[in-house]
Amino acid sequence: MKTLVRTILLSGSVLLIGTIETASAQLTSTGIELAPDYDTLVPPSVGLTYVDPTFGSTIQRVSNALGTPNADGGGYLTWIENEYSTMSAFNSNNSNFILVHESYFGLYSGSGHYMHDLPLEINSSSEPRWSRKDNVTLYYHSGNMLKSYNISTGAIAVVHTFSEYTSISGNGEMDISYDGDHFVYCGDGQYIFVYQISTDKKFTVLNTAGRSFDSEYITPENNVIVSWIETGTVRYTGQELFDINMNFLRQVGHADGHKDVTFDTDGNEILVWTNSNDPLPIPNCNNGIVKILLSNGAQTCLAQLDWSLAVHISAPDGNGTVFVDTEAPSNPESGASGWVAYTNEILQVKLDGSGVIRWAQHRSRPLNSYNWQPKLTVSRDGTRLLYASDFDLQVIDGYTSEYSDTYLIVVGSTGINPPPPPSPTPIVVRYEQNNPAVQYTGSWYPNSGAFNSGGSATLAMDAGSEAKFTFTGTGVTWIGYRDQWSGLAKVYLDGVLKATIDTYSAAAQAQAPEYSISGLSDGAHRLTIVVTGQRDSESNGDWVWVDAFDVTTTS
Repeated sequence: MKTLVRTILLSGSVLLIGTIETASAQLTSTGIELAPDYDTLVPPSVGLTYVDPTFGSTIQRVSNALGTPNADGGGYLTWIENEYSTMSAFNSNNSNFILVHESYFGLYSGSGHYMHDLPLEINSSSEPRWSRKDNVTLYYHSGNMLKSYNISTGAIAVVHTFSEYTSISGNGEMDISYDGDHFVYCGDGQYIFVYQISTDKKFTVLNTAGRSFDSEYITPENNVIVSWIETGTVRYTGQELFDINMNFLRQVGHADGHKDVTFDTDGNEILVWTNSNDPLPIPNCNNGIVKILLSNGAQTCLAQLDWSLAVHISAPDGNGTVFVDTEAPSNPESGASGWVAYTNEILQVKLDGSGVIRWAQHRSRPLNSYNWQPKLTVSRDGTRLLYASDFDLQVIDGYTSEYSDTYLIVVGSTGINPPPPPSPTPIVVRYEQNNPAVQYTGSWYPNSGAFNSGGSATLAMDAGSEAKFTFTGTGVTWIGYRDQWSGLAKVYLDGVLKATIDTYSAAAQAQAPEYSISGLSDGAHRLTIVVTGQRDSESNGDWVWVDAFDVTTTS
């Protein structure tokens, strides 16, 4: 099997994205598992899959950073990764996810295809978080404002301005609450508070009064965990639990560490934590993955790791497990004495303490300060994993030191008997004419008429003016405007002329479907509209309007 997998990769005959399956994994082994061809195996091209030669999981490559234009700094990107493990990159139905493109975010379809960039205001410091109440809204902060962005319409709105602060932050690790209605933020680096979206209510503030802290988390029941820099057993050390009004409840850990929060199998809220920094660890649990019951601070050891391994932890919505990536900063060779059990793996740890499921070897090496770390993230239902890897390509192929790309595993609901994938369901997403996915050349003029989709459109009459819409899906419709002054346009799909469209109408038609095509391969396409500067005999003008595009895809 190991030789066969290597032959498949070298020949390029890897599985296509359309055939990706739920993965199967080795379930019971706890010993050392070596990584075949550790210094030579390279990943497939973006969009294709390979089979992990040790654990048999099917893994899809999602990104190609070095081949992706940098929309912010010019040139090409160096790395594309998930932001962090403790917030889900996926929306609630897994139809989309987001990844960091160095300084900004890109939007991807649930099947792993890059769609388009988010507005540059949604940058790597703005902490975009998916709404749990719909699948098209992202919340993010800018300065002292909490904002929302609709991925379907491109609309941006201010949810609340915290005028009492210069800026707000979640300090890089918090996610939206389990009920989808609360955030925990820190104002001006000092004042921690919970904010409720539906009631526009800011709860009582905790003034940290200059005490150093690393993070704040909102728990499944809308309590708050503050992680202080100092370790110990007294106030303002380790990890402390507060209620929604920031009243102190109890200490739940003697030190900070990588962690996430979720519901246990019995419905109680828990913290799952690596206790590597704990000065007073529970017995027989050194460098352990530890479950902490937040109601009383009781700790349970779920797994122990060798001291040479670091981890990140990502928790789904109470499906009885958490996911862990292990990292070996010493960069041992597979088969050497430093290659211990669970080295550089993607693990699923059961909350009842019954064992660990091993999914894959991420094959990322410590060739830079941070980007090499996988920082895996799991979907809310626990069926999909994203993680980063440099695949040792800095050494194998001379890639730049900060390089990294993202990979996807579909693991099924339990990780033991994955359910069959659901039948594709067509969905239609609207992209307004001012979406970054639409690029214009020539002379185009804005129109802010309320009759337009989203309240605005653009139009041109000069021959050769072009509107290019890049999308991922199986169909697309160009939405425009027809009237007595409208002219002719040529429509190209992926560079092939498809039709010449007469947009004239004796009676004005707002948000009119001008051209539509379906049955496309589920991948990236480009629709190009070219103004001809011509009209039919009935028209009084040559104007061609671009109002929006409707993209059909599958979920």
